[in-house]
Amino acid sequence: MSLDRPHKNSSIARARAVKADTFSIIANALHKVQARQIVDFGCGYGEMAARLAADGFDVTGVDPSAESIEQARKSHQHLSFIEGTAEQPPLEVGSFDAAYFLNSLHHVPPADMQQAVMAAATIVRPGGLVLVIEPLAAGSFFRAMRPVEDESEIRALAAHAVDMLIGDGTLKLVDLQRWDRESKFQSLEDFTDYLLRVDPQRSESIHKNSVQLAKAWRENVTIRENSASLSQPLVCWILTRR
Repeated sequence: MSLDRPHKNSSIARARAVKADTFSIIANALHKVQARQIVDFGCGYGEMAARLAADGFDVTGVDPSAESIEQARKSHQHLSFIEGTAEQPPLEVGSFDAAYFLNSLHHVPPADMQQAVMAAATIVRPGGLVLVIEPLAAGSFFRAMRPVEDESEIRALAAHAVDMLIGDGTLKLVDLQRWDRESKFQSLEDFTDYLLRVDPQRSESIHKNSVQLAKAWRENVTIRENSASLSQPLVCWILTRR
């Protein structure tokens, strides 16, 4: 089930197109409900958490990677980062105003995806929000990285997990937005370094498929202002507990 052509029952087909960037999507949703205490599930090195903290939010980052948490703590010493999983978050029930997954739900084991979203909803206070942002299996960024890792199926499974929670009435869909994220790179090496930061286990695949990767890079990049640009469509489900 590819998200390039969403299944007829997928909520993605009903997403409204917006012209915005990922930070604005998250920040605007949080400001709208006057949220302040936020959890970033799959925070990585803490870049988005730091941007939101600079905008006045109290952000706690959670990530299963000890290496990522260590780096996040070094880079953003004023923020709180905790090693743990979204499925079993080391956080108190009902202790936050909102939580979000930024391109991280599809990294959760498929069998645990619904549990991860529900756990996020549990640690959020009544009336709070859970945002799930996921990349679609479409766009020049997706096509360029496909020789390294084809995430078509896993991204579709993440979307399906969210749709199941909406469909059975567990969570209420407040809004669903779709936009394009533009990423700029100085070179193919810069692009592969980014892919490795997201998932170090891609190293072997990058080496093994270097010829195909270089070809996909050439066929999909657009040169703008002396840098190579790749576009990735994203969707954001804004959810709340019923």
